[in-house]
Amino acid sequence: MKHNPSFAILSLTALLAVALAVAAWRRRAAASASRPFILLLLSTAVYATVAALEAAAIALPDKIFWSKWEYVGSGGVMTFFLIFALHFTHKRQWLTLKNTVLLWLLPSLNVVLVATNEQHQLVWRGFVPSVQGTNQIVYQHGPGFYWVMTCVYLYTLAGSWLLVQAARRPVRLQQQQSRLALAGALVPLLGGSAYMLKLTPAGLNLTPMSFLLAGLIYFVTLFRFRLFDLVPVARDTLIESLSDGVLVLDLHQRLLDINPAAQQLIGISVTCLGQPLRQLGSSWPALAQLCQASATVPSELLLELSTGCYVELHVIPLRDHCNCLTGHLLVLRDVTQRQQADLELRQVNERLQAQLREIEVLQTQLREQAIRDALTGLCNRRYFEETLPRELARAARAAYPVAVILMDIDFFKQVNDTYGHQGGDCVLQAVGRLLRTHSRQGDIACRYGGEEFVLLLPAITLKDVYQRAEQLRRSFQAMHVPFGAATIRTTLSLGVGLFPEHGDTSQSLMQVVDQALYVAKAAGRNCVKCVETVV
Repeated sequence: MKHNPSFAILSLTALLAVALAVAAWRRRAAASASRPFILLLLSTAVYATVAALEAAAIALPDKIFWSKWEYVGSGGVMTFFLIFALHFTHKRQWLTLKNTVLLWLLPSLNVVLVATNEQHQLVWRGFVPSVQGTNQIVYQHGPGFYWVMTCVYLYTLAGSWLLVQAARRPVRLQQQQSRLALAGALVPLLGGSAYMLKLTPAGLNLTPMSFLLAGLIYFVTLFRFRLFDLVPVARDTLIESLSDGVLVLDLHQRLLDINPAAQQLIGISVTCLGQPLRQLGSSWPALAQLCQASATVPSELLLELSTGCYVELHVIPLRDHCNCLTGHLLVLRDVTQRQQADLELRQVNERLQAQLREIEVLQTQLREQAIRDALTGLCNRRYFEETLPRELARAARAAYPVAVILMDIDFFKQVNDTYGHQGGDCVLQAVGRLLRTHSRQGDIACRYGGEEFVLLLPAITLKDVYQRAEQLRRSFQAMHVPFGAATIRTTLSLGVGLFPEHGDTSQSLMQVVDQALYVAKAAGRNCVKCVETVV
């Protein structure tokens, strides 16, 4: 091997590329595009290394061997440059497995084309010594070489076009970063063009050095302009494209910054920067007071703007590294639709509540209708038959007696025949009033059916229930039921039974009471019979 200036320059290129890759590796966590950038630098190091070995080689077979490896390096450089551009311009979703394989297909085919040059001589047709006494040779290129260089240009131009598109975005910081990245991309294009046009010294390939120069540009901007950092780009993009309004105030309540969403919400422009908040609109003096009141803790407020919009306002104190208050960050969120939806929801809820109350009233009425006798106002037989087992079960648990009085209006058919059904209804209603008057709290009075009535009396002795039945009989006997110009008088027959002495189930108890009533009617009516008198 023979050392020469080309070998030295290319070797230095490789070392610098590795050094840049190591520096970028240390910052890989802060940049989404840093990994492809590192691979680009490593490919450049490989490219420059084999180019240096080719420049130092003396024998022609050795020079051809290393030249073939140069195409492996150049293929990696151009592919990783395009991948880097895709990452940098946030188009990583394009790099599917299929697309990645297709992306590496052309460089791989080019390597095969160069490796098999002896069979077709499409890349190099011949080799001519450059200068007598040196180891440099001039490669006589064939159409395959120009095809390979066309691929290099296509990949480099594609990556550059992505950077051009990124440079045209409205975010200022992103524009600066994309322009610097584009400037770095132009260097390999110029270096490759100079080599193809034979504007470089014989045997000196500037392509790897041009990629290194691009890497140097990227490296300087990496630290000086935070080229690949996500934080400034994301922050600038977020604030500018945020649908929420953002304002920044200093300690004197002056407007320092405002994003487009806030301009649209409150109807002011960037020309208002530097003005006190109180001068921006009728709603803002109250807002300034809120900022003063919430100088130390975040707060929020629902604000109605003069434009008719409702905004949810968050006031966040801003502090420096010494924890000193430096201003306030105001975040405005348009909640007009939400307010309208809440209003409509409240209205719907009020209507539903009114309907629910109406339904509850109707259900109460239906429940009353289901358990009440419409004529007398007493509970009906269905309710009594549902209630009696529950009352007996409760009495069994608490160990107290329950009495049942079953009564029947004497000669009721004669009343109907004499006065008609309306007269009979008056008598039935009179019995209902009598039972309600003589019922204790907790007693249950029911119309059992036709002219029969039943009274359920919890926690009462047989003696007391007999006295209650006698009182009902005498009271009804003395009652004069008016019906038109006439007065209707009749009597009651009553049967009495006690749980659990005379029956331990509702069915057995009612059989005993019914039998007692039958005995009372057989005994001439207008009397009370209990179980003892039956037995």
